[in-house]
Amino acid sequence: KLFFILFIIFGFVAKAQIPKQDVSADITVFPKEKVTLSINSNVLLAGELLQYKAFNLDAANKASKLSKVLYVSMRNENDSVVFSHKLKVENGTANGDFFIPSTLKTGVYKLIGYTNFSRNNTQDAYFQKHIYIINTFIKPNDIKKSADTIKVKFAPNADMGYSVKEKSAERIQITSNKQAYGLREKVTLNIENRLGYIGGNYALSIRKINPIEISGNAPIKLKDVPSGIFYVPEIRGELISGVVISKTDSRPVANKEVSLTIPGKDFIFKMAKTDANGRFFFSVAEGYDAEMSIVQLNDSEQNAANFTLVMDKKDFDLGGTNAKLIMLDPNLKDWLEERSVQVQVENAYFEIKKDSILGNKINPAFYDNLGNVFLLDDYTRFPTVRETFIEVITLAAVRGTAENSRFLINNDYDPNGIAKFNDIPPLVLMDGMQIQNNEDLINYNAREIKSIRVITQPYRYGPKIYSGIIAVETKKGNFMPTLSKDYIEELNLPPAVKKKEQYKADYSDKLAFSRIPDYRTQLLWQPNVALDEKDYVTSFYTSDVLGVFEITLEGYTDEGTFISAKNYFKVIGN
Repeated sequence: KLFFILFIIFGFVAKAQIPKQDVSADITVFPKEKVTLSINSNVLLAGELLQYKAFNLDAANKASKLSKVLYVSMRNENDSVVFSHKLKVENGTANGDFFIPSTLKTGVYKLIGYTNFSRNNTQDAYFQKHIYIINTFIKPNDIKKSADTIKVKFAPNADMGYSVKEKSAERIQITSNKQAYGLREKVTLNIENRLGYIGGNYALSIRKINPIEISGNAPIKLKDVPSGIFYVPEIRGELISGVVISKTDSRPVANKEVSLTIPGKDFIFKMAKTDANGRFFFSVAEGYDAEMSIVQLNDSEQNAANFTLVMDKKDFDLGGTNAKLIMLDPNLKDWLEERSVQVQVENAYFEIKKDSILGNKINPAFYDNLGNVFLLDDYTRFPTVRETFIEVITLAAVRGTAENSRFLINNDYDPNGIAKFNDIPPLVLMDGMQIQNNEDLINYNAREIKSIRVITQPYRYGPKIYSGIIAVETKKGNFMPTLSKDYIEELNLPPAVKKKEQYKADYSDKLAFSRIPDYRTQLLWQPNVALDEKDYVTSFYTSDVLGVFEITLEGYTDEGTFISAKNYFKVIGN
């Protein structure tokens, strides 16, 4: 069934979003997809970390096999985006975090989760959860009407209603080796899986219970999805799409070649051709670090000037917000002051306690190790690129002058230039950017070029065949084409959130960190707890903070059943 769906998708679409009238297949055959979110806390102070896990589910609440990219964003009361994260989905889940900055005002915020494909849903196009942020560094806005407020009350006995022996969900039992612990003491946690082979995937959070009670409901108003748009699942990777428009009659143009470059040491280069509706798309499965990318129409400068590139946008607004303000109970003053100091102290030791960010997998160039590489520092340096090609780069040449200049490949197997593909130009790249105006390379400072790779055999890439490839790498690796043209578009393309190894305090050596304060209230966050037929065991250390801590396990079984299990323990000091 999945293969059939994939066949339909790639049979009719070349775009991340298209008008429904252009879809030649019955869209009702597509399975439903939705996103849900689990978070470490819905009340956070400025300086704390919001941690979340996203579940990408099908109609049966099982892990979806469609989208490989998921989006999470936070919006304020005016629907302005606070942050927007792009995440790679693995086995139907993804996770990330966001540091609450001191510039964020006290208020009610919305955490949104969705995939490109879930935006087709009429009821749950995206998942929404409210986050209550308290900023002790900025005076909150004056409250004009009580009806416009969410009251945050001081509840000193908020942790008294919980028993440390509280039973977890029937299918999963959470137990700790003790009911009460001292400061910086090791806790061993056992999660007994009573589900057997349908264990599932979960997020595990251990956090101190806040002495807070929230009254009043923040409205959840979901904007209707435009019925005329079909959003395509990003099955292989991130979809980047757009349309080529003629300046003459403002109509889309078919059969135009477009290239995408995501710059970097391991740059990503893609090519596509517009379809009958002038649409093009690139599917990017590779990881990258660059924030900006270049999309350009592949044609002579004279011809390309007759067209405009229009890129699709993935951002959207949520419509009316019916915003409410937070009214803080004056009795919270002492607790907020204490927590604010603790948060500032924790952040002062960030370098010691920071998470480890895992890098992307290195992307080899699409041509891999083909051809010959000329490291120019190994040769006599010449002042111009033209001279460098004459004296050093013997496998390629520059012919013509000014706007008539061109590059060609010297093929040893075709010295007379009569081979089938010898009369077509090579693909010329500079730091991954396609060179269309040859003077950009010819007039470049030759002393700033690190290497030149030449592939002398015909090479097919995307929709086109080239006589070979000339790939230039500069010393700084930051060449950019002129961006003042309508047929060259600079695209803001933030990279996907990188994986992290969460920091875990270790006090097995009691003297090692004895002089470093520990005011953690989030003792553990494990976003990828996979249960099999065996029990899951983990351990962590308490901090210097006293109180009742809540253990929360949330997720879905392999059969699609939502599980939420809780237990509690106390930290009572030494």
